[in-house]
Amino acid sequence: MNRRRFLKYAGATAAVAGASAVGLDYLLEPQTFPQTNTTSTHIATPPSISDFHWQPTRVVNGKVYEAAISLNVQSENPPVDVSAVLEDHAPTIPARAYPAELARTLQLTQSQTGNASAIYAGQVTDLKGGKEYQLTVSAQDSRNNKTNAEFETPYVREYENMADRNDILVGAAYHPWFRNPCRPGEACHWDEWGNMTSGSTFLGTPLLGLYNSDDPLVIAKHIDWATGYGVDFFECSYWGPDFARKSILPLFQNPLIGDTKVSILYETANLVSWGDISLVNLNEPGSYSAFKSHLEYAAKNYFSHPSYLRIGGRPVIRICHTMQIRSDITAPIAKLRRGMKDIGYEIYLIGDDLDWGLSISSRCLKAFDAITNYALPPLWAEDKSATAVRKEYSRWQSAAHAVGVEVIPSVYPGYDDRHIKNRPVSYGYVPRSTQFFMSNLKIAMEFVDRSRMLGIVSWDEWGEDSFIEPSVEDDFKYLQTLKDAVAGH
Repeated sequence: MNRRRFLKYAGATAAVAGASAVGLDYLLEPQTFPQTNTTSTHIATPPSISDFHWQPTRVVNGKVYEAAISLNVQSENPPVDVSAVLEDHAPTIPARAYPAELARTLQLTQSQTGNASAIYAGQVTDLKGGKEYQLTVSAQDSRNNKTNAEFETPYVREYENMADRNDILVGAAYHPWFRNPCRPGEACHWDEWGNMTSGSTFLGTPLLGLYNSDDPLVIAKHIDWATGYGVDFFECSYWGPDFARKSILPLFQNPLIGDTKVSILYETANLVSWGDISLVNLNEPGSYSAFKSHLEYAAKNYFSHPSYLRIGGRPVIRICHTMQIRSDITAPIAKLRRGMKDIGYEIYLIGDDLDWGLSISSRCLKAFDAITNYALPPLWAEDKSATAVRKEYSRWQSAAHAVGVEVIPSVYPGYDDRHIKNRPVSYGYVPRSTQFFMSNLKIAMEFVDRSRMLGIVSWDEWGEDSFIEPSVEDDFKYLQTLKDAVAGH
């Protein structure tokens, strides 16, 4: 689909989806789409084709299996012969990323007739989805004047939305920073982590190819896949307002945003040079001012969106790598809470304070509502026993509960950051495997707390071998492992 047309549609449909409390009602409302291309074979006035309507008629857990279509044909020379062909339409992603369907000719019935116009309607069944569809309509009048018109449907899910089929609130760290081709002045990452020519990274090949993170079709695929396998929300990497406008806003504008939730993962590295997070000092006025302004921007622009994640009605913010900050953070965090309350938001704050083997500061724990961990746990990297891992989780959970704070366990499919250019130090190496992922999931779910939250690191960290996004090499193995682990909970 032409990107300008898609974005115009995406913005309009997101508003409809956002108005739905459950994120699915909008599917049942008829939707009208503009004619995208018209060709005529005669100079004489040909028939005109307009007012394409798409109305899902069979929807299960957000997936459209059947839909009714209709369109208007006007002609100065009736009667008119009308035919329509429906076929796959996914111009920005490779064919391997969605189920292929043969082009099908639709039977259209003339349902309403005026002096020079008629409504033609038909039914589409057995939609496999995972893409949009293109409808090509031909209309020929009694004088052989002919018109062809093309219309695109909304994205149709491939999978039913299974995210709320259990009581585990699964969140996956999400990094919308990929660009292809690279854009001047913007982080690209594909060129740092792989080969733009071969279409792969050092550690795997995305099933979607080396994509653009702001491509609406890519975002729809991510939401479809994630929620189809039990991921409830994306914890979106956030580097401040400029990054948000380019990378987070397209996520909230996507037509499928009503099917999922989003929270922000504030990157403390945004306040200093990467690798020096220990030097962050939120008590310093300049650093705190930037920190506060970044989070207030997120609050004012995203917290009121129906798809923003809330716990107990409170918008969720996670502060990344807080355990690496050497300066005291309790006072600035308390100040942030007061500032957020002044603009109308009682926030649910998650800190990256759970670090394996370290002493526990109750004072630091009390700054947050919950603690979790993003950095790879050394105990696992050293292949210690499951008993040792459980003991460490228990130690942190006991300390957290003593001051009224929750623990959000996180799991990893593996870890390898040795290929990342200019990284000053490697944080560890754990061979990637579904067996390792499943063992981590089983242990972590023993420690899921009152909020029932479970973190996945990550959806798309292609440079660190910790992604669960489908790849050419592993297909959907890691998503299936996750789905199997949370089934029945």
